Amino acid sequence: MDLLIQLNADGSLDLSNHPKVQARLQAMQMSADLFTSSAALEAFQERFHSEEACADFLLARKWPHGFSCSRCSHTTAFRITTRRLPLLQCVQCHYQASPTVDTIMESSSTDLRKWFTALFIVSSTDSSITARRLSAFIQVTYKTAWLMLRKIRQSITQADAAVKLTGAVSLDIAHCGDDLIPTLYGESDVFPVLIGKAATRLDQPDYVKIQMVSESHYEDGRVLPQGIKTFHDQHIASTAAVTTSTFGIGARRNTVQTDPLVKQASAWMQRTFLGLKKQHLQHYLNEFTWRLNTKLRKLPLFASLLKLCATTPATTYAALLKQY
Repeated sequence: MDLLIQLNADGSLDLSNHPKVQARLQAMQMSADLFTSSAALEAFQERFHSEEACADFLLARKWPHGFSCSRCSHTTAFRITTRRLPLLQCVQCHYQASPTVDTIMESSSTDLRKWFTALFIVSSTDSSITARRLSAFIQVTYKTAWLMLRKIRQSITQADAAVKLTGAVSLDIAHCGDDLIPTLYGESDVFPVLIGKAATRLDQPDYVKIQMVSESHYEDGRVLPQGIKTFHDQHIASTAAVTTSTFGIGARRNTVQTDPLVKQASAWMQRTFLGLKKQHLQHYLNEFTWRLNTKLRKLPLFASLLKLCATTPATTYAALLKQY
């Protein structure tokens, strides 16, 4: 029997009766408030208890060895505290440096505590978080929460693009689509992704990339030579020793089994998100691999994400929309 999908008053889809949605909502509800009662959250809130505490952290991160003016390189400044966020004014050239300059928080009117809380939640929950849940948790509008998460994922994407796989690198293909993009969005096509793994020892990867292949670089599920070359040029160092799967690359989609990493990525996304459009998928794949790579290197997720977002220049709302 066909399912009736109704529209809400604002024109959005009402998916409450869809069986796939109901199953995922139940799974989400089971873990909905895990982070809110954790001791880690209490410790975080105690450390970053005020705007000033958050600003001081950013200033210390920006100048770990003491202030240095970006205009004249002078090393002495005085603190201005008459604004929402403190400023450091260079004694020599009078340039005023904000703690949020060259961070994803630059020019944002949202409190730093809410930004830091969002970073903590993203990094401390295994399943990430939706914009709707984040907006309710930190008391901002849905649009603000969406923009915050989008900027966080943009910083992850930029950081991943700057890393090239080195050493012994294996390159393989997998196909995805239905699991990551539910048919309730009307996008049921299956498409290839390329998986690159850099390893110091056999079967011990220390960095992983999962990249979608441009539609012009595959045909009937087969990745064309240009698609392989593009991945090599953008993501693999010229000195790497690359092993390419003779089974996956160039094979048709019905002959290729789903890679375990893609299965893990699919399960991770389905735990939190009701559905993703194809045009958004790469950012979520990048978040998944960032989590994996950070754990492989045994680094703390929150500290790593905070450092990343504190060193990534902000992208404007208009620029972010162009990428969608």
